[in-house]
Amino acid sequence: MPMGGAIAYVGFYGAMLVLAISLYFGLRLVKLI
Repeated sequence: MPMGGAIAYVGFYGAMLVLAISLYFGLRLVKLI
């Protein structure tokens, strides 16, 4: 696997993980209010 492909793969999944976590905590905060 080329190095650029690996970086793009990790970056894509890292962004999806951050998005999922922020969405999860955002929904929890809305429920608390």
